[in-house]
Amino acid sequence: MALSALTTSTAGLQAASSFLDVTSNNVANSDTPGYKTGQITFQDLLYSGFAAGSSTGQGVTPPGSTQIGTGAIVDAISGRFTQGALIASAGRFDLAITGEGFFPVTLPDGTTGYTRAGNFTTDNTGQLVTPEGYRLVGNFIIPPNTTEVVVASDGIVTAVTDTGRQVVGQLSLTRFANPGGLSRFGDNVFTETTASGTATTGAPNTNGLGDVTQGFLERSNVDLTNELVNLIIAQRAFSFNTQAIQIESQVLQATFELIR
Repeated sequence: MALSALTTSTAGLQAASSFLDVTSNNVANSDTPGYKTGQITFQDLLYSGFAAGSSTGQGVTPPGSTQIGTGAIVDAISGRFTQGALIASAGRFDLAITGEGFFPVTLPDGTTGYTRAGNFTTDNTGQLVTPEGYRLVGNFIIPPNTTEVVVASDGIVTAVTDTGRQVVGQLSLTRFANPGGLSRFGDNVFTETTASGTATTGAPNTNGLGDVTQGFLERSNVDLTNELVNLIIAQRAFSFNTQAIQIESQVLQATFELIR
């Protein structure tokens, strides 16, 4: 029984450690534009013992179950894709999405990633890119003599130069039936998975997609008060499981000494 208790507390320790990791990452990214809160869920492991209503072998049917659990395990770590607040920004190419959708960007391996962070800039060829250099899908090339860039509500990107106005591309957004199923790539970028469903791409304000506002950025949707509460819960769970392991080790040691 003590060995079972040891493995149960070890499972609880691992679950609490994962809870701390996820919560700490949320707190660390509370000021990251477009960041979506990670949320962790758990499930209990298999039970051992007699099920309710089963015979004990002595001709007696117990009124209730006599089952012992074996701990907890991480069920899933997904994202919470609620809308973040919009804040005015000074970035020349800053964009914010209100509603559903992601900015599609091209990753180094040629696949497409998706981000809610609209803090774009230009690379040495004049193309709009993320701070990490991932190009915004659409190949927007901003002329070198551009004095102003205007992004309309329908996603049309216009560059204002000394010689007039020039349309440089059509901005598109992408949405998923289950954004919580997206995989975190890093650099504030997500990638498509089977769980997320097929991507739906189109112009802003079409096919259930949100709209785009220029001169703003979407803040992270991290609720710091809630995350600090989670930190306390995770720390307590980690501490209690550690204490349980210490006690169980002492019980095992005492049992071995009695056997000897």
